Amino acid sequence: MHAILRASGVLAIALLVAPGAAKAGNTDDVIAGNDVALTGGAVVANVHTGGAMWFNPAGVARLDSRSVDLTGAVLSYTIISAPGSLAIESGEQSAGDYSALQAIPRALTFVASPRPELRWGIGFFYSRSLSRFLQDSVSTAADSTEPSEFYATSDETNSIYHLSSAVAWKKSERFLLGGGLDIVIASRRFTEIVSGAYGGGAGGTFNRNLNQSVSGGGLQLKAGFQFAPIEQVRIGWMAATPSYLVYLDNETTVAESLSPPAGSPQFTGSQIDDLSGSWAGVEPGLTRIGVAYLRPWGWIESDLVVRFPLQTPELGIDWKTTANVFIGGIFRITDRLKLGGGFFTDFSPETEPSQFGDSKINLYGFTLGVDFANREEPPERGQDGFYIAFAVAFRYAHGKGTLAGLTFPSEFLDPPTQPGQLDMVGIKINELGINLAVKAAF
Repeated sequence: MHAILRASGVLAIALLVAPGAAKAGNTDDVIAGNDVALTGGAVVANVHTGGAMWFNPAGVARLDSRSVDLTGAVLSYTIISAPGSLAIESGEQSAGDYSALQAIPRALTFVASPRPELRWGIGFFYSRSLSRFLQDSVSTAADSTEPSEFYATSDETNSIYHLSSAVAWKKSERFLLGGGLDIVIASRRFTEIVSGAYGGGAGGTFNRNLNQSVSGGGLQLKAGFQFAPIEQVRIGWMAATPSYLVYLDNETTVAESLSPPAGSPQFTGSQIDDLSGSWAGVEPGLTRIGVAYLRPWGWIESDLVVRFPLQTPELGIDWKTTANVFIGGIFRITDRLKLGGGFFTDFSPETEPSQFGDSKINLYGFTLGVDFANREEPPERGQDGFYIAFAVAFRYAHGKGTLAGLTFPSEFLDPPTQPGQLDMVGIKINELGINLAVKAAF
């Protein structure tokens, strides 16, 4: 019996990030601070908000007054095109047009200066990789008399929380040194369902259900410096160790069933409920280096960010080295009004998609925004006054790469096995976002 297929599928994909992306969701960084929101992340040499705890802890030493920074991704809208993400061997393919909308808070920081040359800060950073929602269908000809139907879904969400602390030393106006320790909490939730039914009189169904929840806690160390060889130039460097989880809580259930046209139904299943010690890397080690040019009208900066390889089989991580570029600046229009913009790359660390729903996408983007404050500068140490600044920035990113879709067979397999073979298809992404940041100093 040769059954002509009709397949429909829903895919929801979330990629694990670094510090990232946010946003497009490779290993790009969180949005943390007005300067980061405006430039897109070009701040290693000249960061001047609580986001320094994420990008370069030496920058904490530049904050002379007590300050609070709150940053959120107000809105992010993603348009995805992946034709053929679902297909059948007889030739039919899905259209592959999807969209997703999300709003996620990113960071909250506080910095204080107990001594003229010493600063300390604490912060909370939420880094969740992009949740992509894909919905698709593929159908046979309208005059088909023996339809078969399939349903496939893959839903993955990866979240990482950082409780950060930093101490910075202001040796002089030209040299700043800082370090930090982060407590890291990570979680991964994954659900996959593949089911189907063959018609034509012979019957036959198959099903696979996978539910996995993995969580753990660990640590990350950071250190960096900023150095101004001349008044107009500032150089910044920082390094961070990989985030290693010291324990893992793994709850996984797998159930599979087959009902062939002839013979008895076949059922298999397995379950894992395990809490164990571990040393599992969840974020790669990285280094950042940046050079900023400062003038009375503002500043411009160029950064290079290198993330190193990381392999953690128990978490499905197999990442290669990536190098990304960030170029941005902030320009003073009046004493209270500033404009900012930036360009960035966000290259995927994935070696190759290896399971249904995985993707490998390289992105390029830009930011453009405005910052408005109630006064020209925050108060210096010992000065009275209150400073508050609001920043809003538009962000756009475009990327392309490959997605691991599914190709279904044209008839029930003999001997019966689970349906669907991985098939790499092209994928394109367009992202539009609005980031909001607020800085208060007193």
